[in-house]
Amino acid sequence: MVVSTLSEEERVLSGVLRYVREAADADASLPGELKLSEWLDCTRLQVRVALGQLQREGIVKRRQGAPTTVDPIALKLSSRFEQRMEYGEILSRMGYTASLEILSTEIVDLPSDVEPLLSPLAQQKAIRIMLRWFADDRPAMVAEYILALPEGASLDPHQITPTDSVFVSAHKLWGEAVAWEVVTAGVSTLDQSWAELLDLPVNSASKTWEVVGVTLSGERVFHSYEHHHPNLVMYSFVRTIRAPWGGPLH
Repeated sequence: MVVSTLSEEERVLSGVLRYVREAADADASLPGELKLSEWLDCTRLQVRVALGQLQREGIVKRRQGAPTTVDPIALKLSSRFEQRMEYGEILSRMGYTASLEILSTEIVDLPSDVEPLLSPLAQQKAIRIMLRWFADDRPAMVAEYILALPEGASLDPHQITPTDSVFVSAHKLWGEAVAWEVVTAGVSTLDQSWAELLDLPVNSASKTWEVVGVTLSGERVFHSYEHHHPNLVMYSFVRTIRAPWGGPLH
């Protein structure tokens, strides 16, 4: 198990975000600086700095002599669907302590349903990584990553580090950066194996993401399928309104 390492500043910010999330869920104001500093074992100045950052991002609203309140829309935008962040960073921004478990790493035949989605320059073998992210010791997301191997690449699964970002691993294998992800979001019911990994009842609903990573030259180098806990992290995205509803954009 790998626990995300945070600086002291990040630890305090993540802790404040935890109470921000709880206040938003309860439709309540945020506790005062003194109480937060006691709960987080830090100084009031550290809490004030964290709240100042969240105020600049629009997540909290502060007025002299009034309770600090949470803007629920701005809080939702802290985990935006169209902005790519590492999942551990998303969990930290929601106030969770993030940790990662690597379930398996192995060389496999390129699955027949995945092969058409990946680069024609890939071998018929791939590196398969199964991993699970935790939020405060609760399973939050389970993913299967299929990393395509370019022609001539070694069939050694140890040529990558499983705890690395998939972008780092793909860059190591293909020699160029991943520039885009094609993401298809959906909902699925969990069979027994996925349900056990997410610690949910069989046939529970989960949010799913199917992702294909594309390099700068257009090679499609990895495929992932992710099951997300339905309640721990909520995602939002921003849509631009164009004519005829919103008028022309200048």
